[in-house]
Amino acid sequence: MLEPGDVCAATYVRAGLLNAEVPAPSDTAVLCIRRTVDDLGPADLWELARGTAMTRGDLSWGAAAVLAEGDSGAADLLDGLAAHTLAQEVAERSPCHWGRGHTEAVRAALYRSLADLADVLLEVSESTPTPLDWTVHDNGRRYAATAAGDVVTYDVLVRTAQNTPPAAAPVWHHPSLPAARTAWQWRIASGPADRASHSCAPFPSALAARHAAECAITALAAGRCGL
Repeated sequence: MLEPGDVCAATYVRAGLLNAEVPAPSDTAVLCIRRTVDDLGPADLWELARGTAMTRGDLSWGAAAVLAEGDSGAADLLDGLAAHTLAQEVAERSPCHWGRGHTEAVRAALYRSLADLADVLLEVSESTPTPLDWTVHDNGRRYAATAAGDVVTYDVLVRTAQNTPPAAAPVWHHPSLPAARTAWQWRIASGPADRASHSCAPFPSALAARHAAECAITALAAGRCGL
């Protein structure tokens, strides 16, 4: 089965926030994230959080991480309620009325979301896609291609993801972001009628799904994985 690459920058940032020990393959990405986010005041943090479509889940994670700093005890129901309350206050207050805890909760959430993006960019930069000749169907909602290996021919399909829950709504609306985001998936199949296949989802765009499918074809052709 095809597996995603190891988490790099996101793990490093989270571990740095929570004082854990991790390897350091993404020092440069982490340093850039920290320098960028640490220099921002409440108003700029809010603008960045809004522009990156921060969700309530992201914000709650940041609040919980800030409350957990320096607390070696096990999390309990009161910790969860405190994190929920802190995240709710951040969402409802203007940045000019944030306290230190509110600001640090947003900062922590941005550490993680930007590090997740860094992970994707690092993985893409290290991957080797096999260019495929895609044909478009259903008014751009489906893409199909064929990849011929030494022994096996693969049929590749990229389409809108099936049975995927809708993306979480951002805490703060941004006019340049779509009201609803579409998730995509890829599927690769080979062999006779009851052929082997593998699929992977969700991806935020058709471009991302096509790129991931082309990288999967490279891995299949090199024998690094199978369907």
